[in-house]
Amino acid sequence: MAGRVELQGVEQMLAAIRRKMGDGAKTLENKALGEGGEIFAAAQRDKVPVSTINHLHIRDDIKVSGVRSKDGDKYVAIGPGKATGWRAHFLEFGTSKMNAQPFIYPSFHEQKARVAQFMAAEFRAALS
Repeated sequence: MAGRVELQGVEQMLAAIRRKMGDGAKTLENKALGEGGEIFAAAQRDKVPVSTINHLHIRDDIKVSGVRSKDGDKYVAIGPGKATGWRAHFLEFGTSKMNAQPFIYPSFHEQKARVAQFMAAEFRAALS
């Protein structure tokens, strides 16, 4: 269920931001990643079906992780937490007794251009 948003020319832009802002560049990168992740999380919350059962709903457990790094790439994880994550794949992919009601992939697909534009605008603003 993982998706990836990549910005073209981001390395050159980040290099320019690092030259201009020094240590503040890391804060800007982390802030942009977190806020971009919140756009995806809000879309997931809007799309996920909610039952009438009185328990913690997936919608109320969708989170954005702190900034992580793997192989030099920074990212945030977005989706249901541990309390409801085990149920999310039933909705996303369906079961033998229930049709799929995907909310993670459609939210990502619908919002990835918006998130890329948001992050690019944040980085451009830092350069001006």
